[in-house]
Amino acid sequence: MTGDRASIPPTERLRSLFAMGQIDINKHVPIRRYYRSCQEILRMAGVYYEEKNYENSYVLYAKFIILSLEKLKTHPAYSKVPPSEKAANKKGLKIAFEVAEHLKKLLKQKYEQEHKKYLQDKERQLLLAQEEEEKRRKEEERLMQEKEEELRMLEAQQIDAFIKQQKRKELEEERLAIEAQFAKTSINDSGPLLPVDFAPPPVLPEPQQLKVEPYTPAPAPVPTFDRNLKPVTLGGQVPNETAKTSSGSKTQNDVSSTAFAASLTQTKNKYGLRTILCPSNLPLDFMKYAKANTARNVETCGVLFGKLANEVFVITHVLLPHQKGAPDSCDTTREEDMWDFQDEYDGICLGWIHTHPSQTAFLSSVDLHTHYPYQCLMSESVAIVCSGKFNEIGYFMLTPHHGMNVIGKCSKPGFHPHNTNPALFETCDHVQTTTSQTAQIIDWRNK
Repeated sequence: MTGDRASIPPTERLRSLFAMGQIDINKHVPIRRYYRSCQEILRMAGVYYEEKNYENSYVLYAKFIILSLEKLKTHPAYSKVPPSEKAANKKGLKIAFEVAEHLKKLLKQKYEQEHKKYLQDKERQLLLAQEEEEKRRKEEERLMQEKEEELRMLEAQQIDAFIKQQKRKELEEERLAIEAQFAKTSINDSGPLLPVDFAPPPVLPEPQQLKVEPYTPAPAPVPTFDRNLKPVTLGGQVPNETAKTSSGSKTQNDVSSTAFAASLTQTKNKYGLRTILCPSNLPLDFMKYAKANTARNVETCGVLFGKLANEVFVITHVLLPHQKGAPDSCDTTREEDMWDFQDEYDGICLGWIHTHPSQTAFLSSVDLHTHYPYQCLMSESVAIVCSGKFNEIGYFMLTPHHGMNVIGKCSKPGFHPHNTNPALFETCDHVQTTTSQTAQIIDWRNK
């Protein structure tokens, strides 16, 4: 992935990174929620900076700057924001500018080095490709020459065979001609076979017999043996020469250094969201606090807060703020509770949790509108629904490409129907439960 981005010029890369900080304002989301979101953005940007995750840090600082300088002013309720809150945001803006400028320099140096290496690698690959092409061309020439040589040899063999065939043909024709010539000469049967004046050769006198003495071979000498010579032992083993092998055990890969380490930061989900770790006992513990309301068929709600580390959110606290519950809804009555809590615990809002005393776990039309601001300000935000009656626990979110669009444009209050095809919400696949973490539940309902 880095190699692909390294091909982009550094200035263009920085420009696209800053553009990732773009955010749209929805007039249905209270402007004070946006101001609180600005504080969370600064917190997360600081975490990324400490972890040396400079790209994500730069994107968040860019988002804070864009929100503060451009987008918040377009909200219909901008004029109603208290001056103290605007002043606090302005102070954060100064810090954001300074850090963003510093990050820009660091990232520019990094991108320039990566781009330079990319160009060098590209040139090296081009040279290698040219060398490979030259090798291929020479190999083709060699094969072509071999083929031409084979054709020449074949042609020479064919010519030689033809010449030999012609020679055999000529010899055969000559033999046949000679036979035909002799066949014309006939033998006279009435004449003598031998000439008249033919006389037999004179008889030679019988040669004198030669007297031959019989041959008697000389006695063979008795063989002698050198007793000092040792006989060859046929059963002896002749050592075979073998290649020497290196001693020691077979080298193996160092599993601890090369094996894939399961890391939460590498968790894949279909929307590319950061993982949220939710303590597995959190819903049951929350339902204990809601037990009295559940007995009266009244919903109870709480706000989820947590920390960010290495691209993973961990839910650490659940705040039960002042609220007004009903059988099918629950509203917070003092939003300042959440902000005071954030200032005290330095937490990041990760969504909300509520009960369904008499229904299954799902998101009603009111729940969809309640969850929209959470997910609008933080894509990973989760809505946890606890149904004690049906023993169900759901971890839900609005569908990013449909539910967020539909609910964001809907201004109807209370319960009302929505077109649910395609689905407006779904189960989160970026939320994982864990037994290694616990969450603290803080009840401020009577504070």
